[in-house]
Amino acid sequence: MKRKRQSSKRAFTRPDSQESGSNNKQQKEMQMKIKSSKRGFTLVELMVVAVIVAILAAVAIPMMTANKARAMATEAESSLGMLRSSMRTLYAETGAYNLDRAGNTIVASATPGSVVAIPGVSTNDLAGRWFDANAFTLASVGPTTYVLRMSGSASTAPQKAAVAGMTCDLIQDGSFTNRNY
Repeated sequence: MKRKRQSSKRAFTRPDSQESGSNNKQQKEMQMKIKSSKRGFTLVELMVVAVIVAILAAVAIPMMTANKARAMATEAESSLGMLRSSMRTLYAETGAYNLDRAGNTIVASATPGSVVAIPGVSTNDLAGRWFDANAFTLASVGPTTYVLRMSGSASTAPQKAAVAGMTCDLIQDGSFTNRNY
């Protein structure tokens, strides 16, 4: 048995009919209202964004400052550590911290850059962003002891103004004292 196809009960209007024209007109009016209401941001929206940016800045700036201080301290301690390695190498070769490889006595000096008297250390080894060779001195030296001193005030590195008040001593056992950062 074949079924007959039932005709659709929906009535379609022609585009040129009156009803279709009024629907198009209503749609255009709705679109115009939507477009006119979306012209820009309101003052409240802008203020909310400003408050969010201010909160993010209030959190981020202290974090950045702490990271900068840590970076300065790391540069100072790594340079002092490099000097300590040179002193340990010298002790292993000569049996004393105050003798160079030729048997000459190394003397302590408060003169900026006096660490270049340590065999194996050059001014280029200590060139950094905040500290340079002028910031480091061999404060005291004896056959079994030494004190390496870093003074940010003596630095002539590019960012020297940021470390002007920093000081730190490193003694032969590897401990840092007089930290001022």
